[in-house]
Amino acid sequence: MSFTEKIDVLDLIINVLNEHEKKLDDIVQRMEIIVDILEGHPEFSEALIEYQEKAALIPGGNGTVLIVDDDEFLTETFRMLLQDAGFDVETASTGNQALLKASQTDFDLAILDLKLPDTMGNELAKRLKSRNKDMNVVLLTGHTELLDNMDPEDLGTDEVLFKPISPEELLKITEKLRSRA
Repeated sequence: MSFTEKIDVLDLIINVLNEHEKKLDDIVQRMEIIVDILEGHPEFSEALIEYQEKAALIPGGNGTVLIVDDDEFLTETFRMLLQDAGFDVETASTGNQALLKASQTDFDLAILDLKLPDTMGNELAKRLKSRNKDMNVVLLTGHTELLDNMDPEDLGTDEVLFKPISPEELLKITEKLRSRA
Protein backbone atom coordinates (compact mmCIF):
# COMPACT_ATOMS: atom_id res chain seq x y z
CA MET A 1 0.00 0.00 0.00
CA SER A 2 1.46 3.33 -1.02
CA PHE A 3 1.85 6.27 1.31
CA THR A 4 -0.97 8.11 -0.49
CA GLU A 5 -3.28 5.12 -0.09
CA LYS A 6 -2.44 4.93 3.62
CA ILE A 7 -3.28 8.64 4.01
CA ASP A 8 -6.60 8.04 2.21
CA VAL A 9 -7.43 5.17 4.58
CA LEU A 10 -6.55 7.32 7.60
CA ASP A 11 -8.74 10.13 6.26
CA LEU A 12 -11.61 7.67 5.88
CA ILE A 13 -11.14 6.42 9.43
CA ILE A 14 -11.00 9.96 10.80
CA ASN A 15 -14.20 10.86 8.92
CA VAL A 16 -15.98 7.78 10.31
CA LEU A 17 -14.84 8.63 13.84
CA ASN A 18 -15.97 12.25 13.43
CA GLU A 19 -19.35 11.04 12.23
CA HIS A 20 -19.70 8.75 15.25
CA GLU A 21 -18.69 11.57 17.56
CA LYS A 22 -21.36 13.84 16.04
CA LYS A 23 -23.98 11.11 16.46
CA LEU A 24 -22.98 10.63 20.09
CA ASP A 25 -23.16 14.40 20.68
CA ASP A 26 -26.68 14.38 19.20
CA ILE A 27 -27.69 11.53 21.49
CA VAL A 28 -26.33 13.36 24.54
CA GLN A 29 -28.23 16.51 23.59
CA ARG A 30 -31.44 14.53 23.13
CA MET A 31 -30.96 12.82 26.48
CA GLU A 32 -30.46 16.18 28.19
CA ILE A 33 -33.72 17.43 26.68
CA ILE A 34 -35.54 14.29 27.84
CA VAL A 35 -34.14 14.65 31.36
CA ASP A 36 -35.26 18.30 31.46
CA ILE A 37 -38.76 17.31 30.34
CA LEU A 38 -38.96 14.49 32.88
CA GLU A 39 -37.78 16.69 35.72
CA GLY A 40 -40.51 19.20 34.84
CA HIS A 41 -43.30 16.62 34.92
CA PRO A 42 -43.54 14.59 38.15
CA GLU A 43 -45.87 12.00 36.59
CA PHE A 44 -43.20 11.17 33.99
CA SER A 45 -40.36 11.08 36.49
CA GLU A 46 -42.33 8.72 38.76
CA ALA A 47 -42.93 6.37 35.81
CA LEU A 48 -39.24 6.53 34.89
CA ILE A 49 -38.16 5.69 38.44
CA GLU A 50 -40.61 2.76 38.48
CA TYR A 51 -39.23 1.51 35.13
CA GLN A 52 -35.64 1.79 36.36
CA GLU A 53 -36.49 -0.17 39.50
CA LYS A 54 -38.08 -2.96 37.44
CA ALA A 55 -35.15 -2.99 34.98
CA ALA A 56 -32.70 -3.27 37.87
CA LEU A 57 -34.35 -6.55 38.85
CA ILE A 58 -33.40 -8.07 35.47
CA PRO A 59 -29.68 -7.44 34.98
CA GLY A 60 -28.23 -8.51 31.66
CA GLY A 61 -31.57 -9.19 30.04
CA ASN A 62 -29.84 -9.59 26.69
CA GLY A 63 -26.66 -11.15 28.04
CA THR A 64 -23.18 -10.22 29.15
CA VAL A 65 -20.47 -8.83 26.89
CA LEU A 66 -16.74 -8.32 27.42
CA ILE A 67 -15.09 -5.75 25.14
CA VAL A 68 -11.29 -5.89 24.99
CA ASP A 69 -9.45 -3.17 23.09
CA ASP A 70 -6.71 -0.71 24.03
CA ASP A 71 -8.59 2.07 22.19
CA GLU A 72 -10.53 3.67 25.05
CA PHE A 73 -12.81 5.68 22.75
CA LEU A 74 -13.82 2.54 20.86
CA THR A 75 -14.48 0.50 24.01
CA GLU A 76 -16.57 3.26 25.57
CA THR A 77 -18.55 3.75 22.37
CA PHE A 78 -19.24 0.02 22.09
CA ARG A 79 -20.07 -0.16 25.81
CA MET A 80 -22.66 2.61 25.53
CA LEU A 81 -24.26 1.13 22.40
CA LEU A 82 -24.53 -2.34 23.86
CA GLN A 83 -25.76 -1.14 27.25
CA ASP A 84 -28.46 0.86 25.48
CA ALA A 85 -29.43 -2.38 23.71
CA GLY A 86 -29.86 -4.09 27.11
CA PHE A 87 -26.55 -5.89 27.56
CA ASP A 88 -24.42 -5.97 30.70
CA VAL A 89 -21.01 -4.81 29.47
CA GLU A 90 -17.51 -4.94 30.93
CA THR A 91 -14.42 -3.52 29.25
CA ALA A 92 -10.72 -4.28 29.43
CA SER A 93 -7.71 -2.81 27.66
CA THR A 94 -5.37 -5.81 27.94
CA GLY A 95 -5.57 -9.57 27.72
CA ASN A 96 -4.65 -9.95 31.40
CA GLN A 97 -7.47 -7.63 32.47
CA ALA A 98 -9.86 -9.62 30.26
CA LEU A 99 -8.80 -12.93 31.82
CA LEU A 100 -9.31 -11.49 35.30
CA LYS A 101 -12.81 -10.28 34.44
CA ALA A 102 -13.62 -13.60 32.75
CA SER A 103 -12.61 -15.42 35.92
CA GLN A 104 -15.25 -13.41 37.80
CA THR A 105 -18.08 -13.49 35.22
CA ASP A 106 -19.28 -15.98 32.61
CA PHE A 107 -19.65 -13.74 29.57
CA ASP A 108 -21.94 -14.68 26.70
CA LEU A 109 -19.88 -12.73 24.19
CA ALA A 110 -16.36 -11.34 23.97
CA ILE A 111 -15.37 -8.68 21.42
CA LEU A 112 -11.59 -8.72 21.12
CA ASP A 113 -9.10 -6.56 19.26
CA LEU A 114 -6.61 -8.69 17.33
CA LYS A 115 -3.62 -6.63 18.43
CA LEU A 116 -3.57 -6.01 22.18
CA PRO A 117 -0.66 -4.55 24.19
CA ASP A 118 0.14 -7.82 25.97
CA THR A 119 -1.16 -10.57 23.65
CA MET A 120 -2.81 -11.31 20.35
CA GLY A 121 -6.61 -11.44 20.31
CA ASN A 122 -6.70 -14.91 18.78
CA GLU A 123 -4.59 -16.26 21.66
CA LEU A 124 -6.85 -14.52 24.17
CA ALA A 125 -9.89 -15.99 22.39
CA LYS A 126 -8.55 -19.51 22.87
CA ARG A 127 -7.89 -18.90 26.56
CA LEU A 128 -11.36 -17.41 27.11
CA LYS A 129 -13.04 -20.28 25.25
CA SER A 130 -11.07 -22.82 27.31
CA ARG A 131 -12.72 -21.29 30.41
CA ASN A 132 -16.18 -20.96 28.87
CA LYS A 133 -16.87 -23.08 25.78
CA ASP A 134 -20.29 -21.44 25.31
CA MET A 135 -18.82 -17.94 24.94
CA ASN A 136 -19.10 -16.43 21.46
CA VAL A 137 -16.04 -14.47 20.35
CA VAL A 138 -15.79 -11.70 17.78
CA LEU A 139 -12.32 -10.65 16.65
CA LEU A 140 -11.83 -7.03 15.54
CA THR A 141 -8.94 -5.87 13.44
CA GLY A 142 -7.73 -2.97 11.41
CA HIS A 143 -4.65 -5.00 10.49
CA THR A 144 -5.81 -7.29 7.70
CA GLU A 145 -2.20 -8.20 6.92
CA LEU A 146 -1.98 -10.00 10.28
CA LEU A 147 -4.84 -12.28 9.27
CA ASP A 148 -3.08 -13.29 6.04
CA ASN A 149 -0.60 -15.42 7.99
CA MET A 150 -3.21 -17.07 10.22
CA ASP A 151 -5.22 -20.19 9.58
CA PRO A 152 -8.95 -19.27 9.92
CA GLU A 153 -9.52 -22.33 12.12
CA ASP A 154 -6.65 -21.20 14.36
CA LEU A 155 -8.37 -17.90 15.21
CA GLY A 156 -10.60 -19.40 17.90
CA THR A 157 -13.41 -16.97 17.08
CA ASP A 158 -16.97 -17.09 15.79
CA GLU A 159 -16.71 -13.95 13.66
CA VAL A 160 -14.07 -11.53 12.36
CA LEU A 161 -14.96 -7.87 11.79
CA PHE A 162 -12.81 -5.23 10.17
CA LYS A 163 -12.44 -1.77 11.64
CA PRO A 164 -14.02 0.72 11.38
CA ILE A 165 -17.28 -0.84 12.50
CA SER A 166 -20.61 0.96 12.28
CA PRO A 167 -22.94 0.89 15.29
CA GLU A 168 -25.50 -0.96 13.16
CA GLU A 169 -22.96 -3.65 12.27
CA LEU A 170 -21.96 -4.06 15.91
CA LEU A 171 -25.56 -4.47 17.07
CA LYS A 172 -26.36 -6.82 14.18
CA ILE A 173 -23.47 -9.20 14.91
CA THR A 174 -24.12 -9.03 18.67
CA GLU A 175 -27.77 -9.95 18.16
CA LYS A 176 -26.81 -12.74 15.74
CA LEU A 177 -24.41 -14.30 18.22
CA ARG A 178 -26.81 -13.82 21.14
CA SER A 179 -29.49 -15.76 19.28
CA ARG A 180 -27.02 -18.68 18.83
CA ALA A 181 -26.72 -19.15 22.60
